[in-house]
Amino acid sequence: MGHTVDNHLTKPIRLSIAAPCFNECESIFDVVQEWHLFLQRNDSIEQFEIIICNDGSQDQTGQLLDQLAVQYPELHPIHFPTNQGAACALQAAIRATKLDWVLLLDSDNQFPITNVTRMLTKIHNIHSGNACAILGIRDKKDSFFLRMGSKLSGYICNLSHRSQIKDFNSACKLVSGRLLRSLILEANGMNYSTEITSRLLEAGVPLIEVDIEHRPRTIGTSSMKFIKDSLHRMIFVLYISLRQFMLKMKILRRHNIL
Repeated sequence: MGHTVDNHLTKPIRLSIAAPCFNECESIFDVVQEWHLFLQRNDSIEQFEIIICNDGSQDQTGQLLDQLAVQYPELHPIHFPTNQGAACALQAAIRATKLDWVLLLDSDNQFPITNVTRMLTKIHNIHSGNACAILGIRDKKDSFFLRMGSKLSGYICNLSHRSQIKDFNSACKLVSGRLLRSLILEANGMNYSTEITSRLLEAGVPLIEVDIEHRPRTIGTSSMKFIKDSLHRMIFVLYISLRQFMLKMKILRRHNIL
């Protein structure tokens, strides 16, 4: 039995999932099956596609994705011959999407697909023209140092934008497809989620936040190298701050987006 369509929705949506993937052979089969089953049974979703970019995995991830694509025609894997980083993989997945809304997820299942139900409860605000993106607010299950680093970088980004985003770095976002595909993204590594939030604010897009579930990672290993990635995060946050200052002083010009 399918899920009931939210009363606020005028019609079901057409949804793309975009996700990067690296060395996830232990879990990717179950994750894709879970995503597909949920989306297939959800009456709020008229059509869906799953775009996963395999970022040069050195295990059996690529072969498993190709096997799953035969079973599920909605799945469209992209394969990088070598590892290029999560940001590049996600951007490739985003560029390959074709539907009206894009849900950004990680392929390690830290963001359950059921979070989309909570996001869809807010989509009536989007349909009325009040927002083009919904950001997930995590109850983070990461270590103390990772949580504090995320809070500090988010605080600095909010100061730069004069915003009050509760979870600036959350990777789980539901964004208008045309809008997301029009953003110019520069980040490498793990800074893509911060940059997308910054670019949406920079473009003057009103954002809605909603609490979502965030699971601790139980399978596979994170690609995050703590000291190096923390340093890169702080440098990137400083870049965001400098960029906002330069835009305000009209040293840089703003890009038009759809």
